[in-house]
Amino acid sequence: MSLQTLPVELLHHLCNHLHAKDLLSLSTTNSRFYHVAQRPLYRHIYIDNRNLSCVFTLAKNAHIARHVRTFVIRLSPFSSLLHSFYRVLGNALSNMCELTSLEISVDQAASWILRTRDDSTYHRLRRFASSFHLDHNIAHFLNKTEALLELEVDSLHISPPPVLGLRDNALPMLNKFTGSSKTAECIVPGRPVQHIHLNSGDLTEDLAESLAKSIAPILVLAAATSSHSVSLIGTLTRCMEHLVHLRIVTTYNFTDAPDTTYFANIADALTSLPDLQSCEIWGLHWISSKKSFLDQGRVWESETFNSSYIPANDLLTNGAFLDDLYSDFSYAY
Repeated sequence: MSLQTLPVELLHHLCNHLHAKDLLSLSTTNSRFYHVAQRPLYRHIYIDNRNLSCVFTLAKNAHIARHVRTFVIRLSPFSSLLHSFYRVLGNALSNMCELTSLEISVDQAASWILRTRDDSTYHRLRRFASSFHLDHNIAHFLNKTEALLELEVDSLHISPPPVLGLRDNALPMLNKFTGSSKTAECIVPGRPVQHIHLNSGDLTEDLAESLAKSIAPILVLAAATSSHSVSLIGTLTRCMEHLVHLRIVTTYNFTDAPDTTYFANIADALTSLPDLQSCEIWGLHWISSKKSFLDQGRVWESETFNSSYIPANDLLTNGAFLDDLYSDFSYAY
């Protein structure tokens, strides 16, 4: 039996085990293999300044664009691409209606590329990450992503006030959010968000109260704050009683080490979080142990205070430190 006579389903299965170069060679054999090889060849696309031609292919051929499941485009901030290229990119995005993951890192002024055609929907999209802020163009796109689970926006740490336009019933399945505190306040309340990573902005008690309006229990929180108040920790433990992982860094300049009462108050607050497994506050890792053999409750205590660890006061606006803010919790994802 020759390859030509094999059922198309079997050919698709065989193509799943071929490398990209082999698929490309197969696609040039004849028209039948050309169509068979397209599906795995275009399933996962990574675009940078070296292979921009693929964007034109996806814009011109909707039937090929429908094969794409993962699309990542990362362009140098020094790229001098014309408006016409971004228009082509917008057309390509409109054609990729079967996406499951989309990551865009391009010129922030080009958010209009996500104002896709009205007939373009993204019912299978599970993850979306971009360098854009939440504006009316991003809201237009997010209104079409009913199955989205993970959202990352404004990751360049510049946070203008969010623009209205996101429907109240949009993102009904959203579970993980990464972005600024301002955008989180717009996105999280009323949605089932359980994992929150604030990569810019100031975590305050009012913001904590707002984030706690998620309709699902918050399990993971990583953020920075300008406060050193024990009251903030108390608010978090009261509003987010199901926390499993907590990491809070502060920009407050500790001139002297806090006294033992200060740490005792934090430890007392942490005891009200029965599910807490890992905790870092003010740059200190906290560890827990059982109260006794008979009492299964937990007692929390911190490592030795080290004021030299606390980052400089520009932490809330400098993303370099915040980029690593969530790294310890990566396993939770």
